[in-house]
Amino acid sequence: MRILGIHGGHNATACLYDSGSIVAEVSEERFCRRKNKSGFPTRAVDWLVTQYGLTPENLDRVAVGGLVTPMKEHAWQEDPWERFASGVGRLVPGSAMTSSALVKPYLLLKGWMNPVRQQVTAHLAPYGIDEGKVELVEHHMSHACAAYWLDFRRRHDGDTLVVTLDNTGDGLCGTVNIADASGAMRRIAAVQSLRSVGMMYTAVTRFLGMRPVEDEYKVMGLAPYARSRQAERVYEILRGHVDLSADGLGFVNRTGLTESGYVARFRQELSGFRFDNVAAGVQKLVEELVAAYLQAWSRRTGIRKLAVGGGVFMNVKLNMRLEAMEDFEEIFFLPSCGDEHNAAGAALKCAYEAHRANGQPFSPAPLGPLYLGPDFTNEQVEAVLRQESDRVEWRRSTDIERETARLLAGGCIVGRMAGRMEFGARSLGNRSILARADSLNTVHKINAAIKMRDFWMPFAPAVLWERRHDYVVSPKDSPAPYMILGFPSTDRARRELIAGLHPFDLTCRPQLVERQWNPKFHRLLQHFEELTGYGGLLNTSFNLHGEPVVCAPEDAIRTYLESDLDVLTINDYVVWHPGRAGRIAGSLDARTTMATR
Repeated sequence: MRILGIHGGHNATACLYDSGSIVAEVSEERFCRRKNKSGFPTRAVDWLVTQYGLTPENLDRVAVGGLVTPMKEHAWQEDPWERFASGVGRLVPGSAMTSSALVKPYLLLKGWMNPVRQQVTAHLAPYGIDEGKVELVEHHMSHACAAYWLDFRRRHDGDTLVVTLDNTGDGLCGTVNIADASGAMRRIAAVQSLRSVGMMYTAVTRFLGMRPVEDEYKVMGLAPYARSRQAERVYEILRGHVDLSADGLGFVNRTGLTESGYVARFRQELSGFRFDNVAAGVQKLVEELVAAYLQAWSRRTGIRKLAVGGGVFMNVKLNMRLEAMEDFEEIFFLPSCGDEHNAAGAALKCAYEAHRANGQPFSPAPLGPLYLGPDFTNEQVEAVLRQESDRVEWRRSTDIERETARLLAGGCIVGRMAGRMEFGARSLGNRSILARADSLNTVHKINAAIKMRDFWMPFAPAVLWERRHDYVVSPKDSPAPYMILGFPSTDRARRELIAGLHPFDLTCRPQLVERQWNPKFHRLLQHFEELTGYGGLLNTSFNLHGEPVVCAPEDAIRTYLESDLDVLTINDYVVWHPGRAGRIAGSLDARTTMATR
């Protein structure tokens, strides 16, 4: 069975489910070079069709995550009538919106539904895929299916509590589900969008002058700096708006405000509060409410296995608190769990329903390494390099991992492109900027060279799995391959990985690299360890500030030339600008390289 999964809203994404596995998944932004591109993922779908030879004959279904998501680019954010319809969507569940005789004509008029199935069919017309193959999956069911079916530790020996929380989607901001050993998922609770803790967090992001639905991670990074009673006062003010119900099994919005209403009210209530205290107040609120909510549902159901999805769980500080809770034996945090993973969730839901209809058990492969995007051969890379021969020089290495480790040990900042591109918000070694992490000077160098991050924002480390206990405090010895979990750091980490820790509270969000997940990156880290004794590197996304992560060799070369990185490696090639050759001369070893130019 082959299913094309599509998410057409914020950060539009497409994936391919093929015979039990998600074999490819990529967001539109990587191809069009516009961060968080919304609308139909045209280029991502085209790549999947071309790469995997999809035809109407060998494609069984097209699964769309969302019932009323418009396949438009930002139109709903700019048009006042669309914003009004979005407000309605926070009050009325998506299932009602798609069936209500009162609401449906308005949505049809505004092009929100048109209907969605027909919008998708129109986009797929060039490939000959007809409307009969298109199925819509409700937004939060997509979140839940992705969180449960992709759990890489999933076992079939009992029930799993599956919880979703986000800003809003199809009229809901959260659900609670129970998945049994067969995979059947039963929804036992839903939270209407107006009660959203995610919406509160986004409203604070907007109030602080940052970009909503994009810069929430900056609020999280800012929160630890607050050490004032003001932060507690902010927390109390915000809890006066959103709180838990008396039994802890639901959320309440005490003032009935929407996101825009919150922002207007905050201009009055939070005027004069320092920005770090505002960030700390909302971070504390979300951590306390979500932790208590999950605890209440675990105790109500008696279930101690948890899988979570939805944008609220992109908050690694929240996840660090949840991971430490004794109420759960294990928690799976879906990586890059915002709406972009709804493409996979929708595909998995359709696959499950097809198996069930045929009386077949359904047990898809759990999520493994997230290297699900395009890769490029050495021949393709060299062709691009020759086109850029007036701007860069290069050498082909016989051992690129060892040579890259030597460059890093010598103090170079390296842009690395290798193998298939990672899916999601985090760079996991294949489209990464790497550097030594044993000095805070590295932070200043990287920010000056390319990242231009806000001064309070931390970087993160990539750490050898075998060295994890040297650097992170993890009582449950939790796997952390995706940079979705935060941990306290050890004293040794504060000496050897200081540039990859939060500057104030010294926590870290590591990628623990196992050999079988990424053999070449693991070998690079091992070579670096042999040279320095350190088991980790600073690892941050390979992109210019405000752009998506690089995808193709052309992107990597342009990003390198428009920044001040020392050196670039693409597959087996070491690439540099002639004016920067002096920075790497002491690290390059002609005995292990072969000149091609």
